[in-house]
Amino acid sequence: MSPHLASFICVLAALPAAANVAASTRTPAAFTLSPGLARTRSEVLGEKLDFDCAEAEREAACRFEARYRLRNGTSEVEVIDAAFLGLRTHEVSVRFDEEPLPVTEEQVDPSATSGAGETAPVRSPPANTFRRLEQRFGFTLTLPPGKEGDLVVRGVVRLERRFLSSGYVWPAVKARHVLLSPGPARATHWDIDYLLGPIRTWAGNPELHVTVRVPSTWEVGSSPDASARTPPVATDWRLRHEGSQVVAERHLTAASAPEWLNVTLTKPVPWWTPGGVQLGLGLRSLDGIRLLARLGYQFAAPEAFLHSFSVETDFHKQLVLTPLSQYATPQVAIIPSLGLGLGVPVQVLPDVRPGLRLLVDLHFGPVGAVLNWDHYPELGAGTDSFSQFLLLLQVGL
Repeated sequence: MSPHLASFICVLAALPAAANVAASTRTPAAFTLSPGLARTRSEVLGEKLDFDCAEAEREAACRFEARYRLRNGTSEVEVIDAAFLGLRTHEVSVRFDEEPLPVTEEQVDPSATSGAGETAPVRSPPANTFRRLEQRFGFTLTLPPGKEGDLVVRGVVRLERRFLSSGYVWPAVKARHVLLSPGPARATHWDIDYLLGPIRTWAGNPELHVTVRVPSTWEVGSSPDASARTPPVATDWRLRHEGSQVVAERHLTAASAPEWLNVTLTKPVPWWTPGGVQLGLGLRSLDGIRLLARLGYQFAAPEAFLHSFSVETDFHKQLVLTPLSQYATPQVAIIPSLGLGLGVPVQVLPDVRPGLRLLVDLHFGPVGAVLNWDHYPELGAGTDSFSQFLLLLQVGL
């Protein structure tokens, strides 16, 4: 899987100082701060970080706002050289008390350490920590004595989908219907890694309030494993519905916060997956051995459960309609897919009567063998119960 996902970094540096970083690398744990770093004279009283995320034309993006409440409680002016570093970030603007600050944009060499080093001048992180940060938006903030106000950074960050390889495993619906099935839609994950460590280089112990807004069908959680192999969990997030969105909130303090906080956005899989046509030809055992043909359609809902409706005939006197559901294992490399099913065959000709079907099948790709046992109970006086076996070679399209 690709270790780099959509990200951005906001860095405020006042000589040896820095502030919050919101990053997209999936290896953020490489960045740590020395506990002995000097602090600014100006304080961060609190921070609110808001993400409003959506997907349009198969591309996901988040509009973000990082709002810092700052106070210079000293009798001296403090000049803060600041920068916003990011990847896939645009429309970046910076304001202090609603007054815009000039922003200078420049490209950063992804292979150099300087872009990452600016977040912690006392000790530069390894070269690979933020090696894909390519944008730097520089600005200068001047805080007069006793000044208190809001520094607000706004922009848009495009999210890169986390790629998880399925290896040599194919869900049953895809393995059996390689021609017509588009394959199961996988859950889509995007990551935003928020680096908290630099806030500790400021004076004060601010509370951090993180808010994430996503479409109501999405999920918000965290993946603490930097390799992104751990499924996201919603632990520590407070969730609520607000109109057509889900709002997730989390509160932390700078002193007790971890070095970095992951926010994982998940778009769940659809509840069903289109399948394809089933064509079968074989034998049935009723009234001697007769040729039998099957035509049906199959889909998955959810992925491991296949549902079908089929029409079967012996080209002589029997016509059967059958809805059926089965559990099917995925095909793993050269190991075929095994299915166990239960259905309700309804005989239409020569007379109408419902029955019970047990199914076992084995598919390697679109070709498989199917064994059915059908039982039709007696419906009243003058009718007899009977059972039949069906053995078919089946092809899925």
